[in-house]
Amino acid sequence: MPVDKTEVLNVWIPYRLQGIETMLWAYNQLYDLASPRRMEVFVNGTKILQGDASAILNPMLEVGFIYARSLLEFLGLAAKDGRLVERSGRFQDDITIEHFDVSGVHLKKVSPSSALDAYTGGPRERGEHALVAMFELANKGTAHLSSRFPDGYTNVDLEIACKGVRALVEDNLYAKLGMQIPEPPKQDSKRGASHG
Repeated sequence: MPVDKTEVLNVWIPYRLQGIETMLWAYNQLYDLASPRRMEVFVNGTKILQGDASAILNPMLEVGFIYARSLLEFLGLAAKDGRLVERSGRFQDDITIEHFDVSGVHLKKVSPSSALDAYTGGPRERGEHALVAMFELANKGTAHLSSRFPDGYTNVDLEIACKGVRALVEDNLYAKLGMQIPEPPKQDSKRGASHG
């Protein structure tokens, strides 16, 4: 089935960027709220859930890690041995930045060097550490059961990564297409909650 590039640009990517922003919010909530963190969730005045806030906040974190990895891989990036590297070995059905073009010229993968050049908030190593964190937290911390849980990452790393992923997507995709990043969808009746 051909890729609906308009839907990718207007729904899938903005939805993932929103999930990354939600990750940072959830992280801050987990560490700012005093224990016990009891919560109740109401929808239209009806209580649908109650328990510890971690039951909602932890999945928000984990989804954010996966979405950050997804968008970094979309751009052509990966992590290996604690370093940001070019992604290789894509699956045939992966949607990548190269699916998009300007006047018939396909956009190119973002190189690790150019991704790190875009980080202006401090030393390159700090930006690289934050982006690598998204891969490690998504892979070893979320997607796989592992005896080696990635640690040593802080809220500063999450903030740098959240801003960095958004800036990389904006500068290397939307700006080149002459677009602003659209607002994330309020609801999606066609594809359910996954948005691709």
